[in-house]
Amino acid sequence: MADTEGQTRLLAARPRVALISSGLGFVTRGIETWMTELARHLPVTLNVELWSGGRPPDIPHRKTRTLLAVSRDSMAQCAFNWHRRYLNEQLSCLPRALLLLRRERTAIAYCGDPALAWHLKGTQRLHGARVVFMNGMRLAPNWAKHFDAVQLIAPSNLDEAKRALGEANTGQFFVSPHFVDTEDFRPPGAGERARARAELELPEDAFVVLNVGPVGTVSGKRLEWLAREVAPCGSQAVLMSVGGDEEGAETVHTLAREALGARFRPLGSQPRERMKTFYHAADAYALAALEEPFSLAVLEAMACGLPVVHHPFAVTSWITGPAGVAVSMTDTGAATSALKRLQTELPWRSGRGAQGREQAVQRFSAPVVSAQLARELIRVARAGKDAPAEAS
Repeated sequence: MADTEGQTRLLAARPRVALISSGLGFVTRGIETWMTELARHLPVTLNVELWSGGRPPDIPHRKTRTLLAVSRDSMAQCAFNWHRRYLNEQLSCLPRALLLLRRERTAIAYCGDPALAWHLKGTQRLHGARVVFMNGMRLAPNWAKHFDAVQLIAPSNLDEAKRALGEANTGQFFVSPHFVDTEDFRPPGAGERARARAELELPEDAFVVLNVGPVGTVSGKRLEWLAREVAPCGSQAVLMSVGGDEEGAETVHTLAREALGARFRPLGSQPRERMKTFYHAADAYALAALEEPFSLAVLEAMACGLPVVHHPFAVTSWITGPAGVAVSMTDTGAATSALKRLQTELPWRSGRGAQGREQAVQRFSAPVVSAQLARELIRVARAGKDAPAEAS
């Protein structure tokens, strides 16, 4: 009986954390995927709820709430550009978020949408929650310094903050990377690769290069560049793209088809539960972005045993480690050479893939990272009890 009472007191004392995403329920980009995975994996030392702009996913043992946002892709916003639509979506979440934060006596509002997070901080006197900004977009430290805490996702990001603000002024910044479920995302077992290729109607002898992410010109993914680099790899080389369209998608699709013809396989946005199929069907993962804040898809590819070809950007190189093949994505032919080597040198390809899997398990697995992040959030919640909330 005493043990049960002690456990009850422990659960009751857990800090209440609201994971807030304006796009969740509407789109499945990096922030939305991260929030969903975080809700699944944060430990029971926190009382976690998932608040979404649209209809939230069903997550066992987690309370979810809908903030009734106006989606960036709704007809009501078709007259605006992407940035304005995203801003409107975030602001439309604010009234209900304020009401819920105050009513539920939430300890922490955790958010990766910059405008929404900024206004949650600015209205802190109304709701009392500590605001933690997940700076996945690498926004300037000087802009982010006003939050109660700022999660950075790579050590180089913290170095940038210290250079910009001085080490004495960065106590609210902490490093905690994204994670991957290495039990769910794993190398294909016997027969899984062949089944994945059959399902996707890919030839068994094809060399399949996978890219996951939005297609267009807003996010700087540069899929058209990657298509031109895959093209010289021969008739067996296929570029498979998984991700929804954004502004400029038609232009990118046209350029990719000009380079590859039928060897360009755009599959559009896909359900989360299907993603393993695409990784299992691929031979390599590649992205042409010159600056990638932090790609969850890269972690998933590594966990599935794929080598990763990417631009030598500091964050991406830190993530991939021995799995990465860093080449210039501004020099024509550099990625082609790397891809041809992966295509023809099977021991080198499999070795890189195995090292990436090990890196994913040891550094970026869900239990390791979620426990680290939970400790930081508990620290922030306890600090909030010692000082009154202030508006920025």
